[in-house]
Amino acid sequence: MIRTYLFVNAALYILFALWCTIAPTKTSEVVGLAFRSGSGKSEYITVYGGLEFGVAMFFLISALRPELNRAGLLFGLLFYACLILWRIPGLLTISGIAKPTYLFAAAEFAFGLWGLAAWLTSRP
Repeated sequence: MIRTYLFVNAALYILFALWCTIAPTKTSEVVGLAFRSGSGKSEYITVYGGLEFGVAMFFLISALRPELNRAGLLFGLLFYACLILWRIPGLLTISGIAKPTYLFAAAEFAFGLWGLAAWLTSRP
């Protein structure tokens, strides 16, 4: 269960990183962002491309190395818990949030629950 969780996360974040790098204008519009300058576009590609690819690599390496499985799982738990904790206030207090944002929130919640289930059912 842990390795599957890690591999699925790695695959998703590789895809997100590549999509955001190859089509930054399109992907930024999906999440409601607009570029005011080349600096904004560069920052978006760096964070949404580079950082997501780094996250993917950690998930992948953690999946491939059994001694890192639980570290990768702990990372996933903390990663999604923080996303959820920061996401909820925005969803509750900000108006005009588009459907894709709610879909991302639902996916983050699902992956957080999956990670928690894997953590609770695995041996330390």
